[in-house]
Amino acid sequence: MRLFSQRSLFTVTFVGLVCGCGAANAKDIYIAQSAAGSNTGTSCANAYAVSFFNTTSNWGSGSGQIGPGTIVHLCGTITTGLVARGSGVSGSPVTIFFEAGSKLSLGSCGSTGCLNISTRGYIIVDGGTNGVIEATNSGTGLGNSDSVGVYARSGTNHSEIRNLTINNMYVHTGVSDTSGGRYTAIWFDGSNNLIHHNIIKDTMCGICGEQPNSDNHIYNNVIHNINWGIFLSGGNITDGVTRDKIYGNEVYDFTNWDTTADAYHHDGIFVSGNDLSSMGVSYIDIFNNYLHGTISQCCTTAYIYTNNHNHVRIFNNLVVAPSNGYVNNGLITVGAPGYPDTNDAVLNNTVIGGTTVGSGGACYYIKSQSQFDFINNIASTCTYLLWTTAGDITYTTLNNNVYQASHLTGVWRIGNTYYSTLTAWRAASTGDADSLATTAGLDLDFTYKPLLTSVAVHAGMNLTSSNITALNSDKAGILRPGIGASWDAGAYTFAALPSSPTGLLVTVVQ
Repeated sequence: MRLFSQRSLFTVTFVGLVCGCGAANAKDIYIAQSAAGSNTGTSCANAYAVSFFNTTSNWGSGSGQIGPGTIVHLCGTITTGLVARGSGVSGSPVTIFFEAGSKLSLGSCGSTGCLNISTRGYIIVDGGTNGVIEATNSGTGLGNSDSVGVYARSGTNHSEIRNLTINNMYVHTGVSDTSGGRYTAIWFDGSNNLIHHNIIKDTMCGICGEQPNSDNHIYNNVIHNINWGIFLSGGNITDGVTRDKIYGNEVYDFTNWDTTADAYHHDGIFVSGNDLSSMGVSYIDIFNNYLHGTISQCCTTAYIYTNNHNHVRIFNNLVVAPSNGYVNNGLITVGAPGYPDTNDAVLNNTVIGGTTVGSGGACYYIKSQSQFDFINNIASTCTYLLWTTAGDITYTTLNNNVYQASHLTGVWRIGNTYYSTLTAWRAASTGDADSLATTAGLDLDFTYKPLLTSVAVHAGMNLTSSNITALNSDKAGILRPGIGASWDAGAYTFAALPSSPTGLLVTVVQ
């Protein structure tokens, strides 16, 4: 078995960006739409007008200026876009903090954002308890100009976007609406950025990353009513997007972006090199995500779709299609025909499809792969449990997977050849020697964790030696066994309840 090791550059340890709240030289400046009270910027009651924030001469390291260590407090409803005119420094960022009940609210945010931190570094954008960025007139039957919530392009580095609710960059409601435009909640590039704990709703793209892009973490966001949840675009630059991690996100509900003309192809997590002549994406980890909700045969490509890349690892993800829901590819789709990706791995995922009848697509669709690992996955209730292209897949390891459907007729597929028994599939694929197939239930609980009676328990290969730290625990954070013990297949491991104590002595004190 071969599972690639991370490059030394890939094992980046993030030291949390320091808020500056307790720093000796920290400055607090309060901003509102209009000047308030004494106009001293010392509180919301005495806030500076928004023009103070947007004036370049008010940014620097001098007294009363916005600079390293400053906390800019946003107060109330602000209806003018904000543009950061300077940066923080390592250990002393500029923090833009949304006070309780505050929001940036514009009819449309425009192509450079309701909040623009482009080219800046060491900026923290913190939504606090309930900070909001919203467009109020962008969508079907409304305005249709570009609308970007947070614009962080042109080399935004060492910055953090957290705790925001970003709503309605475009509310798409009509099947004839094919309006073109840039509608994105967070649009970024650069390196060493953290984007996390945001709630995003109603936009074409939730979090879009462009090249050049490296060592960014996108995690614990909730994104719905979208065309693309998280999209990393590698363009035509080799390694244009590299060493990013996408984890712990929940992405759901896509069909409000359906159109009769199939103008938009929906994906939950979409990572693409975008060019067959170069590998624009490399060394990406996609793990511990939960993807579910409405999908459509016409317009949804996959819940997770990656192509034109190398060293992409997809593991510990839970993917659940609605009843009768399916896509024409796979719920997890990896690769593009005719140009093999290299050294990719799909490990310990749980994919629950919505139907086993008709031309309902696959749980997993694997295309054009070299040195590919497919290990410890659960595939259930799809027309095709595993579908691969013909003649252009070479495995390093294909094994210890669990396949389940109410029938096993033609559930494995290579090109246009179908296989109805695990024995026939093993012979055709030259793998899956220790995998299992069943027409019985999987015995998972309502959260898709295995019960003790599940066929997935002890069905997996121990992958401790792969040196993927995050894989050593399951999606719920439960530590998997160390070297020498079998793992469970799927995103979750069986966790027995602790035994009741025995041999206890009871002393009654009167």
